[in-house]
Amino acid sequence: MNGRRRVSAVVGVVVVAAVIATTVVLSRSRHAAHTSSAAVTTTTTTLPAVDYVYAHAAGATTVAGTGAPGFRGDAGPAVDAQLDAPAGIVEDASGDLFIADAGNCRVREVPSRTGMSFGLHMQAGDIVTIAGGSCRDSDANPAPDALAVDANEDLFITFGAGARVEELPARTTTAFGVPMTAGKLAVVAGTGVTGFGGDGGPAGRGEIDDPTGVVVDQAGDLVIADTGNCRVRLVAATNGVRFGVAVVAGHIYTVAGTGICGSAGDGGVALHAELWDPGALAVDADGDVLVADQGNRTVRVLAAHTGKFYGVALAADHLGTVAGEGSYGPYLVDGLSSLFEAAEINFPSGIVVDHGGLFIADGAMRTIRLVPAVAGTLLGKKALADDMYTAAGALSTGGLHNMTTWIQTRLLDPTGLTLSPGGELIYSDTEANVVRELPTGS
Repeated sequence: MNGRRRVSAVVGVVVVAAVIATTVVLSRSRHAAHTSSAAVTTTTTTLPAVDYVYAHAAGATTVAGTGAPGFRGDAGPAVDAQLDAPAGIVEDASGDLFIADAGNCRVREVPSRTGMSFGLHMQAGDIVTIAGGSCRDSDANPAPDALAVDANEDLFITFGAGARVEELPARTTTAFGVPMTAGKLAVVAGTGVTGFGGDGGPAGRGEIDDPTGVVVDQAGDLVIADTGNCRVRLVAATNGVRFGVAVVAGHIYTVAGTGICGSAGDGGVALHAELWDPGALAVDADGDVLVADQGNRTVRVLAAHTGKFYGVALAADHLGTVAGEGSYGPYLVDGLSSLFEAAEINFPSGIVVDHGGLFIADGAMRTIRLVPAVAGTLLGKKALADDMYTAAGALSTGGLHNMTTWIQTRLLDPTGLTLSPGGELIYSDTEANVVRELPTGS
């Protein structure tokens, strides 16, 4: 997920979609298995050809959205439904897909199986609103930005304009000191008033500013990109020490950033380093937090332990850049160090990480890049650890006029990224009004 602080660049580029091979190629997305043959009333909208290729081009499978902006098709097949500027997405361990349908001020679910979810009966492959509603009252019902799920399959939603983070629990419980009822939203961070305050106190009394990224770590802590405050903050699930900060369960703490928007202090103690509009977040298996530092055009690691991260040595509780060199550029040159002068990330709108490496959605350049954690194969070619490659989208061929080649499928504005339990990479294309899945395989 996923801050949206830019005007999308219109660039003449094209794409290839692939992921380092870990599973066999699927012939059809499981999300699309419930097709339009169901007895559901839908409205057919003819799309301009330029939009259609981004919503339905070969090489990726559309799992939600027709490509036409709007709101239709709830409780029917997801592929026949309309979305409006889908932003953050996440998939849980059961394969259920959640979409921040930002332009409709809703969160919608595409379940992988038929049954009950958040108190609602759902059919596999259909799309159902589980939170939000009309955008008319933007104070009470702001647009959702980013999503995360925890091990209990509870859903977390950031509302940037609403200056808060809410939890939609799968079952009645108490979390972060807040009593919760299954299927009903509850505020877990933020007062709803934009600002900065309450650090070290109960998260529901702490002020935040335009939160646009969220992730839950293995300890159950909620990590928030406090975008407007240029900080990363944490709501502790239990008492202890996190990133060098002593924490109390249910309280909110700054764990990275000084509050000054900038780039100073890279490689040093996270609390003494500057961030600039941090957005999408991800967490790896060791509890290290990846941060899309949008204003700095980089991806950075908040290290939970001392070690090497994509070739960059960091001490525990330090913050360091692992991808992007901080300037705008059109080159998209593959096979070079992720920190090399041609390794531009013009707008890191989404990130996701697994054992294979770090995927970065560059919304401004209509591409998804990969920094492998280990050497492997991408698109049938050797991919070296810690270098940067185009995993989907526009691949530069260099030359005097910086010519480009589209690889397999076209991206218009990739924003949210998530990985399915089977390793498929799923992305939301905000301007194309769809969510699509890339096939695994080299």
